[in-house]
Amino acid sequence: MRSILLFIFIVSFLRASSPKEKPFPNNLNFIFQETKSVFYNSGTLSINGFYGEGLIQIYSIIGNKIIDVKVQNLSKFNLQVDLENNNMYIIRILNQNKIKTFKIVVN
Repeated sequence: MRSILLFIFIVSFLRASSPKEKPFPNNLNFIFQETKSVFYNSGTLSINGFYGEGLIQIYSIIGNKIIDVKVQNLSKFNLQVDLENNNMYIIRILNQNKIKTFKIVVN
């Protein structure tokens, strides 16, 4: 009786330890994350990583809207805007029904 139970245990253990399917299929599609970035330098707000049309909103850190711009092509977009030094701003970009928010500090 013990030998039958031991045999069943060993067979069930071997079946559990050797999967019948590969853990990852061979036809995986790799997804590369695009980096989206916002920079402010010398009066120019540069936006990278977005495509198509969109809306750019700039707010002060206390929530006052500074600018609201509708853009036809966000690809490598530059916006001339004067922001005060030593202040923090929220940049909000609405693109393809998604909202991305950035925080920048102007030095």
